[in-house]
Amino acid sequence: MSGESAFSGADLRRLAGAVGDARSAWTASASSLLEQVGPGGDALSLTEQHCVFDHCAVLLFPRTLDSGLRHLEQQGLAPLPTVPSTVVRGRLSERYGLDPAKCRVHITRLRPELPDGRHHASVEVFLLPRDEAAFDGRIEESEAAHGFEQHTAFVCGRPSAPVLESLVTAWRTEAGLLWEGGGYNPHEGPQGSTVMYFVRDHTWPARRRRFELHCAGDLRKFTTHIPRDTEAVRHAYTAWRRTEHAAHL
Repeated sequence: MSGESAFSGADLRRLAGAVGDARSAWTASASSLLEQVGPGGDALSLTEQHCVFDHCAVLLFPRTLDSGLRHLEQQGLAPLPTVPSTVVRGRLSERYGLDPAKCRVHITRLRPELPDGRHHASVEVFLLPRDEAAFDGRIEESEAAHGFEQHTAFVCGRPSAPVLESLVTAWRTEAGLLWEGGGYNPHEGPQGSTVMYFVRDHTWPARRRRFELHCAGDLRKFTTHIPRDTEAVRHAYTAWRRTEHAAHL
């Protein structure tokens, strides 16, 4: 990072990629986003019936939180007020052996202009400032290289237990998406929000590797009973690392 820049060059490129991805996803069909799902299955029909595209996400490492938000504002991206992350904070802490209490990750939403002229909060940015106690250069290097927190999110408008059970089952069996867990963030929305994360099985290769199902409210009674695909998820991330390493050789 040079001088007093808020973000590194790598972060700026990944930010631009997330904004561009959100703009293209805004007008894309569910089948083109899920990619591996053929017509006629429950995964596609349930997604089209109950979900809409919501956002694309990226993890960035600003010099400070204030400088990062100021840069986003100057770029016309209209960042919304930040809220604390709970789920991504936990994922990073587990991945890099951090103390969750000292790993402060902030969430903002950006509102870029979309193809239809609207400004929707279609880019989610996780911010781990470089002046935080938990920041480590190895985290930035790994996340910039692999993009483990990047994902494409759908929001489920009426997330009843039967709908979610059918949808999650269909994603797992028909779309090659492995359940990797999720959680509840009481800071997002008037009722808080529940996020469910999926990573693509490495035997079902596609450009979009991670997906989020985003629902308003606290749905932990449902999510805690979904068996986690622990071993398959581990293999998926191992293959992800190998693929990115080979691409940079």
